[in-house]
Amino acid sequence: MVRNIKLVVEYEGTRYHGWQHQENAVTVQQKLEEAIFRLSGERVRTTAAGRTDAGVHARGQVVNFHLKKQLPLYKIEMGLNAHLPEDIVVKEAEDVAMDFNARFSAKQRIYHYYITTERTAIHRHFCWQVFFPFEKELLQPMAEMIIGEHDFGAFSRKEVQSDHKRCIVYESRWWKEGDFWIFRIAANRFLHGMVRTLVGTMIDVARGRFSKEEFVDIFHSRDRCQAGPAAPAKGLVLEEVKF
Repeated sequence: MVRNIKLVVEYEGTRYHGWQHQENAVTVQQKLEEAIFRLSGERVRTTAAGRTDAGVHARGQVVNFHLKKQLPLYKIEMGLNAHLPEDIVVKEAEDVAMDFNARFSAKQRIYHYYITTERTAIHRHFCWQVFFPFEKELLQPMAEMIIGEHDFGAFSRKEVQSDHKRCIVYESRWWKEGDFWIFRIAANRFLHGMVRTLVGTMIDVARGRFSKEEFVDIFHSRDRCQAGPAAPAKGLVLEEVKF
């Protein structure tokens, strides 16, 4: 009997060219599917809730795949971790209904972006180290502005092919925690490069490259050329997926 297995996966994206399979590049999906083959002898194709870019990390990526072999769940979790590199970890494994799809069943994806104004060696692969002054009090009003259903074309890569660029943002906020400024955003879907471009543009406003009024104009322009550069990939983490 074929089973539908759901995994919660954590990974450090530093060494990988994103989640999705690519020719001539090592990806997280490739490493996970290789581990599944070594454990079960079956070639499977995994589906992920979030197709993270090169260098982006995940604390709560959700993946599903179909498996014929009747392995106990604890052996799937332990066995995959035995075959995976140390920067990819399966946190949970469970059987789910056959119609569950990690991508299309997801209701919300939640990302955090981490910025620090302090020099750090330990966290250098997990945050954007910003050494120029910026007005932190300008960040939260911009975060609140994007809540709701909007066209985010101004903050997606120009080559994005999609029937539309509208997303519903349920939560968007900044806060300070220790040495880090953290941006949290939850939405039903994200366009390619959307979170990093939002962060990069907000920081450009906070450092004086754009005014608050220009941010509004950029937001409504739907033109990627108007927005600021994307923030570095290493500061972004897929924290959680809700179903």
